[in-house]
Amino acid sequence: MKVTLTRITENPILAIEEAASNCYNSEPTGDGKIMKHCISSGHTSVTEFCTFTFHIEGVSRSLLAQLTRHRHAGYAVRSQRYCNEAGFGYVIPPSIKKDEEVLATYDEMMESIQSWYSYLQQHGIPNEDARMVLPNACETTLEVTMNLRAFMNFCHERLCTCAQWEIRELALAMKRAIVEKYPELEPYLVPKCEKYGKEFGF
Repeated sequence: MKVTLTRITENPILAIEEAASNCYNSEPTGDGKIMKHCISSGHTSVTEFCTFTFHIEGVSRSLLAQLTRHRHAGYAVRSQRYCNEAGFGYVIPPSIKKDEEVLATYDEMMESIQSWYSYLQQHGIPNEDARMVLPNACETTLEVTMNLRAFMNFCHERLCTCAQWEIRELALAMKRAIVEKYPELEPYLVPKCEKYGKEFGF
């Protein structure tokens, strides 16, 4: 898995505070005070004025199915209709990696699927139909754009221990990329147990 933060709203804190200032007839603070107040009070609509775009490689189509359940985001995904997936890469779950015998069988399965995919192509079947045999493990590449409000929700759900390992790794990598540039956003990019646990004393 490779995650690259390719674009971000210029001066994201200022963008949020400028939006919020319209609501309160105030001026941006310059230190994020208004942004912090808005988020803590639940006035999160103003965080939609800050957006992030990521380039993501080496994740499974299974992860893609989970990722696209998140709304208010933009997705551009490598097309299995138009692209030739011969010799595709595939994701191996840790539960399979830890057992050498199971891993060997898993690899054999993937090789067999690759052979059947090529067989269909060789018999004139177009990629859009040959792809029907491709596994959820097949790797893909995509672009994702989320505003801060959507990304906070994504972190609440996918950093949680209830989330599957692969999408948790993705959420963590995306979070790290943002926090590296804007550490002041880190307190809001947390799993829901941390977000709500403190509030209700869990």
